[in-house]
Amino acid sequence: MNLGQVVGVIVATRKDPALVGSKICILQPVDEQLKPNGRTIIATDSTAMRNVGEIVFYVESGDAVFTGQQGEPIPVDAAVVGIVDNVSLKDRSKPQQAGGN
Repeated sequence: MNLGQVVGVIVATRKDPALVGSKICILQPVDEQLKPNGRTIIATDSTAMRNVGEIVFYVESGDAVFTGQQGEPIPVDAAVVGIVDNVSLKDRSKPQQAGGN
């Protein structure tokens, strides 16, 4: 999964019937510090609940295909699968111990 920020939406008056009810979002991929990381992408949001400015996680390629509202396949290359409430990072400057402590 990847992190991204919704930076816009696309309104389409005509689209594949499988996409009816889905919002089409423009995402700016971001890194773990929420800084832009790469080019913007287009992703569907089958819940149509994401808004501009929200940080989300998304999947791409084959993982995105089965993200319709009922888990059905839809014709997409990327799909939003959740909203990020917060990001917490372990201090990477300290050596990690076995067991993840």
